[in-house]
Amino acid sequence: MAVFVGTASWTDPEFIKAGWYPAEVRNDAAGRLRYYADHFPLVEVNATFYALPSLRTVENWTARTPDGFRFVIKAHQVISGHRSDPSRLPGPLRTLPFASDSRGHIVRPSRELRDAAIDTLLESLGPMGDKLEAILLQLPPSVAYGDAQLIEVGRIIRRIAPVRVAVEFRHRSWVTGAALPVTMAMLADRDAAYVCVDAPRTDLPSTMPPLVEVTCPELAYLRLHGRNADTWHGSATVAERFNYHYDERELEDLIAPVRQMSLRAEDVVVVFNNNAGDYALRNAGEFQRMVARVQSTFGLVPAEADDDS
Repeated sequence: MAVFVGTASWTDPEFIKAGWYPAEVRNDAAGRLRYYADHFPLVEVNATFYALPSLRTVENWTARTPDGFRFVIKAHQVISGHRSDPSRLPGPLRTLPFASDSRGHIVRPSRELRDAAIDTLLESLGPMGDKLEAILLQLPPSVAYGDAQLIEVGRIIRRIAPVRVAVEFRHRSWVTGAALPVTMAMLADRDAAYVCVDAPRTDLPSTMPPLVEVTCPELAYLRLHGRNADTWHGSATVAERFNYHYDERELEDLIAPVRQMSLRAEDVVVVFNNNAGDYALRNAGEFQRMVARVQSTFGLVPAEADDDS
């Protein structure tokens, strides 16, 4: 069993502004990734949510990281069903049908377009090989549980197979009442991971409860968004929404649920998404060291946390 701790992105402008990267790599894209990979064994790639990567880009990411490093690739907006700009798609995909809003943005991709985006993404990820841990499918908060929605999520997972999928639901109807066992069974049947979420403790439909669920024996997943209820809705920027620094006790309280996951899954991925300033990086470094201190319980990935991370 291995615990992979990292952050959501290594290129976030907040990280650079906060001064986490040293001056010699601050303006060097290749250097930043190498520096990041010296500190953490895994990263979520957020850029793929906005634009499908080229084969050359993926080759560069792979070459700049050491053996044993892992990537989680966030599925493109078209795949997950978010509003997206068709001009950012590869030319051939722009000709495929979709429903648009008044600005021409994609609001409902056709199955043909969604599948083409999946296939294009998978083809570009070929060079990663075993460095590809999973694809993160993060649903929009507007997508509530329903029969048609359940079927489509299951279909997307099967389309992406054999690459493993981790699914982050963002409407609590997926995990409340009678929907909970149905959702978990659908994921388990497809060997997909349920993404456990740490977020503000509110009863808003778009705030997921702190469930510890493992639906895939190969992968358990925890994403930490911070607990700032005041900025969760209506924030002007992503950094403002996730403006939260976990204190030491809050991080220590996360050890127990991560241990529960480790008893049921081969890999446990822990990603800090509280990307305001360098909060995510500092919390990830702190949590990585906490896990290292209980390494008799956790068989750690062979990567050491830097004392300054």
